[in-house]
Amino acid sequence: MEEAMEEKPQDFQGEPEVGGIKGFFKKHGPEIGLVVLILYVILLGIGTIAEVFEIQSILDWWIFRSPGR
Repeated sequence: MEEAMEEKPQDFQGEPEVGGIKGFFKKHGPEIGLVVLILYVILLGIGTIAEVFEIQSILDWWIFRSPGR
C-alpha cells in the first residue's frame, strides 16, 4: 500500500505554477512594489529639499513642474 502513495517533492507548496504575466507578478510583485515605494520616497525627498532650499534647477524638472507651466 505504501508503494501506491507518491511522495511529493520537498519544495512543493501545494499550488500549481502559474505562467505568463500573472505568474511573473505573483512571484515578483512584492519586490516590484518595494522598489516603486523606495523610488517614490527618494523623489519626494528630492522635491522637499528643492522646495525648502529653493533650488530652481531641480524644481524645473518635468516631474516637479506645476501643470500648465
